[in-house]
Amino acid sequence: MAAETEARVLMLYTGGTIGMLKSESSGFAPHPGFLASKFHDPAGESVFANSSSVGAYNQWSAAQSSSGTSSPAARGLSSEHDPHAIRVETSDGPIHLPSLLTPRFAQGKRIRYAIYEYQQLIDSSEIEPSDWIRIATDIERNYQNFDGFIVLHGTDTLAFSASALSFLLIPLSELFTDAVDNLLGSLIIAGHYIIPEVLLFFDNSCFRGNRAVKASSEDFHAFQSFNLPALATVGIDVEVAWQQVLRPGPRRFRAHKSLSSDVATLRLFPGITGRTIRAFLQPDGVRGVVLESYGAGNAPRREELLSAFREATERGVVIVNVTQCEIGAVSSEIYETGRALAKVGIVGGGDMTTECALAKLSYLLSKSDLTPAQVRTLIAQPLRGELTPVAPVPTYSSPYDTDTRLRTLFSQLVECGPTTHRASGSTPAHRSVRNTNADGDPTLPEEFGSAWPTTLADEACLKAAVMPYLISQAASRNDDLLETLMATLDVPEVQATSGTTTSTSSHPLALPALLNEPATVLLQTPLHLAVLAALPQNVERLLSRGSSVHARDTLGHSPLFYAAKHAGESGSAMVKLLRAAGAHLSEREIEAGHVGLEAIRAEKNGDEIWVEAAGAEEVERAKKVARAFFF
Repeated sequence: MAAETEARVLMLYTGGTIGMLKSESSGFAPHPGFLASKFHDPAGESVFANSSSVGAYNQWSAAQSSSGTSSPAARGLSSEHDPHAIRVETSDGPIHLPSLLTPRFAQGKRIRYAIYEYQQLIDSSEIEPSDWIRIATDIERNYQNFDGFIVLHGTDTLAFSASALSFLLIPLSELFTDAVDNLLGSLIIAGHYIIPEVLLFFDNSCFRGNRAVKASSEDFHAFQSFNLPALATVGIDVEVAWQQVLRPGPRRFRAHKSLSSDVATLRLFPGITGRTIRAFLQPDGVRGVVLESYGAGNAPRREELLSAFREATERGVVIVNVTQCEIGAVSSEIYETGRALAKVGIVGGGDMTTECALAKLSYLLSKSDLTPAQVRTLIAQPLRGELTPVAPVPTYSSPYDTDTRLRTLFSQLVECGPTTHRASGSTPAHRSVRNTNADGDPTLPEEFGSAWPTTLADEACLKAAVMPYLISQAASRNDDLLETLMATLDVPEVQATSGTTTSTSSHPLALPALLNEPATVLLQTPLHLAVLAALPQNVERLLSRGSSVHARDTLGHSPLFYAAKHAGESGSAMVKLLRAAGAHLSEREIEAGHVGLEAIRAEKNGDEIWVEAAGAEEVERAKKVARAFFF
């Protein structure tokens, strides 16, 4: 297995159209074994030729077994001695599944993946919060052994599941899809790009999971994200909107394993009565309510309605106000009717979708240490990019006042850098030209004579090309250059102490596009270089700004591997920083014998750093693998 050119992805099949068969009596329903048959049948012809119904599929499967050819449904598992088998951790212990390997994509990697089919397949319309917790738990069990996860899920409640899992998984790096035509696109995204979010993939578009809604039951464009553009699109090329991607926080991955079921939605309609609202909000009933109001968060100001809401909020019910409109947000301060709701304790939900507001309420109310007042505060704050923060007072600043310390540098780059010519002898594109008269004197005022890009987008492109190089150089220097560059770019730190907040930068070069850009021919990131230079202070700086601990170079190694190779205090300090940020050694590094060999060498010198990096049990397993390889 070529570790440097393969990525591992685990597909969790929960149910959905992609694995359904038509029953003679009850219509289409998920059928055990059928999805795996599609992908693990070597010829591919027999299963598709006999997949018109449950009866036809069962007849084909039985024929395969009687002829001595074990069907995938019958075969189920692989031997652990199969070199291509993938180990998957389950609630009943580890199992080994047969794997498939894609052709090499344009991005340079092949994706090895396995399908873990749930024993009880469900139609998505019957999904429960307990199913979301199971999915989150299965991902947590297998998190260290895979580069990405794809959850195959029916479309009816896909937006609900994506929203719920965006809060249950911390930090985030999973993917969702529900169409066979989108599986390749899903694999490309999951295997090649570090996007630490729950994504919903449909019709070649990757949406932030908690921003998407199902807009059509018939159209190919079934899902829409009305208030946030797609984070990635898959076509001839893969386009990732890195400036919109959330930055990974400096904490380990974990799954939150509880949700409150005491939540509900209430949709306003003309003529709704206070009696109806009181019955809906009766004591010992719901603890959280998503109120779907009109327009920008408006509702009737009748006292019977407001008093019913007031009574509920005073006894601790958290009510979140979202709009019934597809596009837009709740702005409680615009209209008097919206202010009336805010005065009785109803908190504005911004541009959150109903699905997301429900999931967020369920997540926050499951935390017993939070008071209703704290839940209301957190509802109005973006935790997973689910709502767009709005400045309380509109502000304006001239774009020419930003990045003043870099202005001279990039002005010179525009003049000296290579340009594209339309034709021989023509004026270079993106080059400022000063008009002159016959005597050669400038005819424009001096203020217009400076050499600046045609647009600010051109300036941003130049910075995007130059800044990764500057940061990579600074990462391996034992001085304050890295901190100076961070300050110049005005990149805020991610708070490591908060488990419920995620800060984002509005800067056009927001991370992770910048700090996680490969900086060497080995595709090492600035974090790799800081580790190789044994500079814990730079490692800490990069992690606090969102550098990913999961990026691997062409040798298949993450920064943690190189940190563990360092002896002494600096190596130990870097390992602790990386582990605290969620770093782990990959299964491929262990399988190839790299970890075990280094651990054996370190032990001879009395160094226990590999135990710090991986744990005693993993180190022992790695040493056994290495001895089989090299001794």
